[in-house]
Amino acid sequence: MAVTVFLKKIGAIIAAVSAVILIAFTVYDGVFNKSASKDFFAMDTVISAKVTGKDSDLCVEKIEKLVTDLDGILSRHSKSSEVTALNNGVPDGMISDRLLGYLHTLIDISRKSGGAFDFTIGALSDLWSFGKNPKIPDGQDISAALTVSGYEKLSFEGNRVTKPDGMLIDFGATGKGIALDEIRTVLENSNAKSAVVSVGGSVLLYGSEKVTVGIREPYGNAGRSIASVDLNNTCVSTSGSYERCFDVNGKNYHHILDPETGYPVDNGLISVTVISESGVITDALSTACFVLGIEGGMNLAEEYGCEAVFITADKKIYATEKVSSEIRITDSDYTFMNYES
Repeated sequence: MAVTVFLKKIGAIIAAVSAVILIAFTVYDGVFNKSASKDFFAMDTVISAKVTGKDSDLCVEKIEKLVTDLDGILSRHSKSSEVTALNNGVPDGMISDRLLGYLHTLIDISRKSGGAFDFTIGALSDLWSFGKNPKIPDGQDISAALTVSGYEKLSFEGNRVTKPDGMLIDFGATGKGIALDEIRTVLENSNAKSAVVSVGGSVLLYGSEKVTVGIREPYGNAGRSIASVDLNNTCVSTSGSYERCFDVNGKNYHHILDPETGYPVDNGLISVTVISESGVITDALSTACFVLGIEGGMNLAEEYGCEAVFITADKKIYATEKVSSEIRITDSDYTFMNYES
């Protein structure tokens, strides 16, 4: 009997200790995996960051500072940015190592895309004025803007950049992706467990847990999706003809310009989504693949090891091989098509 009572007491003690340990670990996990979120405005768009981890509060503050500082380097609409200084003729064309690295990355993408992506067409974009009072420019003005555009017209000697007078370098199609890549480094250095960071149309999914990502309905509400896919540890970027556009005499003109013709791309596509570990690659290739069309875009995505989803004006969806087996169509008006080259 005494032995039985003793064993019961031991069992009770073990149960109590186990309960304390369980509570302790629950508290520990709560402390080291707390979440913090913040929305702020930069890069001419709303930035949304949600981070889970021990120092999540500090991490979101670091993210805001990083993006704000980066905007001060890359925005050509900021009078004090480094890109503005370069466009205005910075003395001796000398730029920082940081900006130099970005430019070389973009030149590589421009070359591999055959010029479908070109970050030097700021003067052309200004003619169309999509962000303010959009209009169809005069043909002669378009021709003049094209003569001073072209990534191949840039030359480098160390940190010295030489460009044609009138050329305007524009990070509008890649700045958000660059931000995602630098935010990933902040998350890694902060020992974050997971994060979802949205910079306009570009999103970083950080961590092992999969997140359902929706592909928005091009002609509908921004919160409505036509398809979805589960992703983790990757970046997603979408370029669509619906983002900034206007109509004249029943014809739609959008902001994705063909660097060769100077006019909006007209190839039947209305949206391209690119998935890649690199934010700058997803951002740049969503534009390049849109310009190239389905076949050329598929080939470029394959070259970079990316996945891509193409949506056409007649509501057909095409996708690269891997994502085509994982994507779920959620709108019966859209039809998934097998791509055949």
